Amino acid sequence: MACSIVPLSDRPDLLPVLAQWYFQEWGSHVPGLTLLDEQQRLEVFLQDDELPLLLIALDDGVPVAAAQLKFHERTERPERLHWLGGVYVHPAHRGRGLAEKVIRELLARGRALGVRDVYLQTEADDGGLYRRLGWAPLESLQHAAGMPVRIMVRSVAADRID
Repeated sequence: MACSIVPLSDRPDLLPVLAQWYFQEWGSHVPGLTLLDEQQRLEVFLQDDELPLLLIALDDGVPVAAAQLKFHERTERPERLHWLGGVYVHPAHRGRGLAEKVIRELLARGRALGVRDVYLQTEADDGGLYRRLGWAPLESLQHAAGMPVRIMVRSVAADRID
C-alpha cells in the first residue's frame, strides 16, 4: 500500500467524497441535515497552514481515510479549544492502521501550529483506539442525538518530533 497523507486543500476535488462519507456515517442521522449541508460544512477545511485542518489518507491516489482537527466540538465546554473529529476509514480499508496513521500526522501538524491539548468524544466508553493512542477519559456526557459519549483528552505539547 503506497499511502500518503495530504490536507484537503491539496485535493479539493475530494470534498464531495468526504461529504458523502461523513453524511452516511453521521449526518444522515441528524434531522434536516442534507448532503449539501455536509459538503458546505467541510469547506472550512480548505487550507493547510492553519486550523481547522482535515487530512486525507490516499492509497495510490484513492481516498481511504480522513480525520479533522477543529475548534469547539462541545459548545458547553468553551475552554476546550482543539478537538479531534471526523475520524473515518472507508470500510474496505479498515483494520490496516490507517486511522492511527492519519491521527498521528494530524496531531504532529497541530503541535507545529501551537496546539497543546486535543479533546475528542467517542461512543466507545473504554476509549478504544483513542486510549491506545494516549487519550485519557475526562467525563461522560450525552450527545445531542441522546447517546452517551466519553470525552477524552491528550496533551500533544511534549510529543516527540519524529
